Amino acid sequence: MSAETFLVRTMSDTVETDIQRVHVIANEVLTRYKKSPLSFEQLRKVADGPFDLFLIPLIFAQDYQRDPRIIFNERKRQEIRNHALEIARKHGYDTTPPELVPGIEGSLRAAQEAGLANILMTTGGRRFQHHAMERHGIGGYFREIIDRDETYFVKEQGIYHLFRKHKKAQVILLSGTSSYIRAGNNLELCTVGGDGDRLEVYTVALATPCSYNDEETLSAARPKLLIRGLDELIPKLRECGLLGRAALAKGL
Repeated sequence: MSAETFLVRTMSDTVETDIQRVHVIANEVLTRYKKSPLSFEQLRKVADGPFDLFLIPLIFAQDYQRDPRIIFNERKRQEIRNHALEIARKHGYDTTPPELVPGIEGSLRAAQEAGLANILMTTGGRRFQHHAMERHGIGGYFREIIDRDETYFVKEQGIYHLFRKHKKAQVILLSGTSSYIRAGNNLELCTVGGDGDRLEVYTVALATPCSYNDEETLSAARPKLLIRGLDELIPKLRECGLLGRAALAKGL
């Protein structure tokens, strides 16, 4: 049986336009700790999800220098999340999803027609994200949502989750966040179970104004492919020979 090909899209910058909200919340959190706010350009060098992953090194800088593992300190993570949630509620972000990335529905449809299975990856909760996708009318395009249960500690977990369910699988990871690109590249060295099946992850960086990180930061993460618009995705994947296998698995 041919392996299925999954197109994994990160929620906050390849499906939704979340970065402006991140800017607002991050700066209000930093202000509460008497830290200098970030310009938008500075934010796009460090932005990540969830919030605490990039705010802890800024807020608790000395502690982070002594021990970078502090980003996994649950007490500090919860402290920052509480602030972020309070600020999000003040602005109505917790109930109103951001606008979609331009061209996302056409991109989802084109991926399906090319034989790819669309997967949504998020550091948020599955129920809220599912409702948001349904409200936008695009929920039916996604085979599965990988949420914070799989991505909370390290993003590799979220990608590896697919391989635990589908040992014969190829993943194309599309993200505008450098940490996701690095996570996808890290998994190339892994195998699944005792059969020695190699994880196949092809990383694609999406560099647009909606991306969490700017093009320079994304390029530094060494994606296999960098595109500057969703309309480039399927043609570029076809040029790289990644769609023939997907079509074969789908019987197209």
